Amino acid sequence: MKRFLLILISVFFVFSGFAQESTKPKIEVKPYGFVAYEAIFDTYKSLDVRDGELTFYPLKPNYDANGNDINKKVQFQMLSIITRFGIKVSGPDILGSKSSARFESDFYATANSYIYLLRLRHAFINLKWENAELIMGQYWHPVIVNEFIPSTISFGAGQPFHSLNRSPQIRFIYHPSKNIRMLIAAVSQGYHRTKGPEDAMRNSGRPELLGQVAYGSAKKIMIGASAGYKWLTPRLVTASGLKIDKTIGQFLFSGFASVANEKTSIRTEVIYGENLTHLVMIGGYGRVTESDLNGDYDYANLRTFSTWVDINHKLSDWELGLYAGYSKLMGSDKNYTSLSGYNRNDDINYIYRISPRVTYKQENLALSLEYMLTTAVYGETFDAHHKVTSSLDPVSNNRVTLSAKYKF
Repeated sequence: MKRFLLILISVFFVFSGFAQESTKPKIEVKPYGFVAYEAIFDTYKSLDVRDGELTFYPLKPNYDANGNDINKKVQFQMLSIITRFGIKVSGPDILGSKSSARFESDFYATANSYIYLLRLRHAFINLKWENAELIMGQYWHPVIVNEFIPSTISFGAGQPFHSLNRSPQIRFIYHPSKNIRMLIAAVSQGYHRTKGPEDAMRNSGRPELLGQVAYGSAKKIMIGASAGYKWLTPRLVTASGLKIDKTIGQFLFSGFASVANEKTSIRTEVIYGENLTHLVMIGGYGRVTESDLNGDYDYANLRTFSTWVDINHKLSDWELGLYAGYSKLMGSDKNYTSLSGYNRNDDINYIYRISPRVTYKQENLALSLEYMLTTAVYGETFDAHHKVTSSLDPVSNNRVTLSAKYKF
């Protein structure tokens, strides 16, 4: 009888375990991505990386003894390094939230010397409640609004006019109502860093802080704004070997708006800030001209203004689009002297881009053609605050990109 009871109890616990296991939500894993091919044709050498995959703007004219511009050169390249693979994971409820995670990679690498090697794009944990959301890991910089990423064909989503940055972060999103979204985030720097010493933000002992509010729906009308602040401590010792702890603060503001219906969307953004180089934009920082005592100096920020608009229209299997951007270096509020490596082209006055595109889609395949005109105007003379007083003649690059993507 005792043996029978023991067997009965054992069977009960075994089946109880199976019942508990069956009530637990399953972890679902979904792969996604695409295989890409691009053929790229340029008419003028530009500041670019990864064999020309990511292009910024034409280089400053470089004339030989005969007055010929060396940078005026036709170039051609074929690439597949933006081929992408990702995994979406959805799991059980945790702390009353729907839990998920994502990992995403491509072959763009993190430096020219590593091209064709895998790099980490996104890797984050997501806990989502009814009216709130918590993201922890590497993801788009919070100033990049998902609904406002331009639909360009060329890699980079319209940079250097639109921000391009992925960073380790923790962000909290709250929806006080259906049409209002509020966000706060603390961000560090990964492979998208400010120009200058790579450990400048780490040495400051503080993360970048950013807040954002958005109203409306991306399918109809949406508006919003962001504000952020970061700190950098570029040097720990002076040239004479004395310990220092000088930290410089840098702000950014952005505003965005869109209007859309089932077929057409129009999106635009404006961003203004100090040292936006971590967002892959022009600008940077240097030293205050008159502050140089025993090898020590204070810092002076360069301010950058940038704006863009992106229009996209769907016609059955076809999509037509137009992207246009403008960015200008606004100088500093202090007397500015350049520091080598602390800026991305502090000799530029302004740049602009006009880029129409067309895409044909059938099932998983998308075939695209894009023309991109990018013009740069470099400063010739500057005042004490590094504001341009006269400019060189404009230089332009004409880029044509043929793209094929097979999505899965």
